[in-house]
Amino acid sequence: MAFTVLLLTSALSYILIGINYVLRTICIMLVDWIGFPTETERLSQTTNVTFYVQFFNSAFLLLMVNANLSEQPLSFGLTSGAIPDFNAAWFRTVGEILVGAMVFNSYYPIVEVGMYWGLRLFSRCLDRGCSCRGRTKSTSIQSYISVQQGPVYFMHFKYSSILTTVYITFLYGFGMPILFPIALVSFLVLYIVEKLYLFYGYVMPPMYDERLSNDVLSKLQFAPLLYVCFGYWMASNE
Repeated sequence: MAFTVLLLTSALSYILIGINYVLRTICIMLVDWIGFPTETERLSQTTNVTFYVQFFNSAFLLLMVNANLSEQPLSFGLTSGAIPDFNAAWFRTVGEILVGAMVFNSYYPIVEVGMYWGLRLFSRCLDRGCSCRGRTKSTSIQSYISVQQGPVYFMHFKYSSILTTVYITFLYGFGMPILFPIALVSFLVLYIVEKLYLFYGYVMPPMYDERLSNDVLSKLQFAPLLYVCFGYWMASNE
């Protein structure tokens, strides 16, 4: 029975990350379809939309589905769930799913880089006809470069991932302090992977200005407010 619960919890954590990946792709496509006059504005809007969608899906959707606030003054229509408060049942179910998703998200950049690197080597192998010699099937210099060069460096979904990690950590960190070291490992892994891939993987990134970074920093200042609000809610549970 315990093994089945562990298996279901792990599966839900992976499904949550997979849904976030799909939502991220859809948000990027929608913002690109809408179009914006400058590249910085497009990246900023992509970061915002992706962050809002992923944060709601990761942090609030599970909370709302399992909530039963029928005994509270304001139920907001959340009366069909089985968990009335941040009790032991919540930490055993929703809490474990969130922690599992955060743990997987901490080493996901390594998995993602490994997949892209494998696809890159596979395309090069096909271009050489699976030969170790310096042959190529490309008929022009540009087609040869497109096969040999790395992927384009995008900052938007990386910024949205950082924002999501920070906000989830502060949202539930009072009741689950393990989220703070997990977030630290996530940022350390992301920093090392991005540094290495900027030098040895990506093509030359465009010259971004400071507006996108300042916009992200301005959003981070509201994360402690969630920590105070949800921390008080968790601490008030008997």
